[in-house]
Amino acid sequence: MPRIVVERGSEKGVSLNLDAPDASAIVGRLKSCNLVLTDGLASRTHFKIERCGETFILTDLNSHNGTHVNGIKVEGEVELPLGATIRVGETLIGFRADNRDEEGMLAGKRLGGYHLVTRLGTGGMGEVYKAMQIALGRVVALKILNADLTKDRSFVEKFLREARAAGKFNHPNVIHVHEAGEDQGTYFYSMEFLDGGSVQDQVAKGGKLSPRRATEIVLQAARALEYAEKVGIVHCDIKPDNLMLTPGGDVRLADLGIAKTLNDKGKAEQSDGVFGSPHYMSPEQARGLSLDHRSDIYSLGVTYYRLVLGKVPFSGKDAREIMEKQVYDEPMPPRRIDSTLPPALYNVLGRMLKKRAADRYSSASSLIKDLESVLTQLDHTDGPRSPVPSSKISRITRLRKPPGSFWSLLL
Repeated sequence: MPRIVVERGSEKGVSLNLDAPDASAIVGRLKSCNLVLTDGLASRTHFKIERCGETFILTDLNSHNGTHVNGIKVEGEVELPLGATIRVGETLIGFRADNRDEEGMLAGKRLGGYHLVTRLGTGGMGEVYKAMQIALGRVVALKILNADLTKDRSFVEKFLREARAAGKFNHPNVIHVHEAGEDQGTYFYSMEFLDGGSVQDQVAKGGKLSPRRATEIVLQAARALEYAEKVGIVHCDIKPDNLMLTPGGDVRLADLGIAKTLNDKGKAEQSDGVFGSPHYMSPEQARGLSLDHRSDIYSLGVTYYRLVLGKVPFSGKDAREIMEKQVYDEPMPPRRIDSTLPPALYNVLGRMLKKRAADRYSSASSLIKDLESVLTQLDHTDGPRSPVPSSKISRITRLRKPPGSFWSLLL
């Protein structure tokens, strides 16, 4: 039974059957659409799917931000293959055959030295599976490049660059990549398997976190950025979706798909275009200018704002409007949204979110010191501080199905 199902986004889990011989569906923000999205980057009528015999055709309806199928922007219309992933703004929609497809077409098969168990998530570039590494008998997450993209060497190189960039990190607050490989034309790399979900999963449930928990998360993320400075990498996509949690609650920074390496001048150029999440990107990233580690500090500031206040600083009808606000507008002062937070927290947020990189923290190390001061102030106002989860807690407690939404974002 062909259907489309939202795999990432506010409507996660919502599906629409397309089994009728004359099936047709419009997806967008209008309430009259067959599948309604609340994604602020979706157009009122974004795309349409029509069944023509055994073939399905997807047509982009002149959307503001485009419709991407398996990572490629649709120009006009395109034949939609079963198993494809459709991206609309920050929403991912899968085109599936039936409910049995939930485990993934590769589940139960062997790839390189791994047995694939079940699919954790899908994205524009491929899929992530829970897998067993045969030689070591350990459970891992295996990221697999979409077979259609292996025909384009540039996608293969991008995939391998991501694996190499992630492999440079050896830090407790960065997700650990084990190895990259290729098996009969299929490219993959393995990383540690974490089933604590992402920070986004937590705020999606309750809207925001307590000031202490939010500060603990941002502090651990800042430590990852401190290490990134040392190895000369700008992440370029810091956001709650890319902060993954261990079962014990420790933070792991993940997804280096658009990370950039600093040149000999200490800058990362955006010569290949502007990529990232509009709600979280720095003003200089939105303008396509050269970047350094202070861009990630701004994005972490937006993340902090989201965690403690329950909203991002800027929203708009499309990506362009949001990016313009990042460049020109000032966010609503946190104190006006919630006047109960400690003064040190307002000061840290304000400095992280300065428009000019020169006015922000000059390093993650200096940010870390101030975040530790925020926690001290919270100790005095909120009572004893809850212990920070130990990094020694086992990363794999049992083979249960993880939340899954994070793994879609790795692609």
